[in-house]
Amino acid sequence: MNPRCRWTPLLLFGLGLVAAAFLASPAGAWLLHPVTPVARDVRALFYKAVAITAFFFILAEGILLVAVLRFRARPGVPPAKWHENVRLELVWTAIPALAMVILSGPAFTTEKYMETIPKSDVQIEVVGHQWFWEYRYPQYGVIFANEPLVIPVGKTVAANVTSIDVVHSWFVPDFGIKMDANPGRINHVWFNVERTGTYQGQCAELCGVLHAQMFITVNVVTPEEFDRWIEQKKKGV
Repeated sequence: MNPRCRWTPLLLFGLGLVAAAFLASPAGAWLLHPVTPVARDVRALFYKAVAITAFFFILAEGILLVAVLRFRARPGVPPAKWHENVRLELVWTAIPALAMVILSGPAFTTEKYMETIPKSDVQIEVVGHQWFWEYRYPQYGVIFANEPLVIPVGKTVAANVTSIDVVHSWFVPDFGIKMDANPGRINHVWFNVERTGTYQGQCAELCGVLHAQMFITVNVVTPEEFDRWIEQKKKGV
């Protein structure tokens, strides 16, 4: 048996394990159950890119397989030889370039959608520290740190993200959100969560020795529960 044939099942098994680990990890959460319009748009763009690249991958591998089987050296038959083909080179360069141009339309549309902050119902400030997150609600006068962020379901939340020391990154996979927190700079992001629940994230920028413990928890509650929580925070409860 050809040694390459023996390794093929192991290679496929390894690729399957990598894919399964990705989908099961927090990084793959937005692919499985997005809970914001941004996450859904990012997922749709991802699948479009995968479809286009998969088509060209399968096409290229198919042509390679045909060439290997049909034009290989055999007993008494030398291998086929080619040297330069300008027309072929132009074709295999132009077609992928056209595909990238086609994909650029949805990519720019999605990027603009993510970066255009709509009129918000709740404004928050997210401040990165070594190694915890501070949250501020300027319209309510509420400030706290190292606790879960609480937001109302179905409401547009606009967040100003910054840091007071080093670069951090506020990453909540289910929201399709990953925004750097840079010292001396304010980055803007928004989200509208469609389902109540508790969502997990983590700092996604190596920021020091306790980076791995810089977790993010977001509790999405009903508007009535949010109002009660705000009142309790104002009273220092």
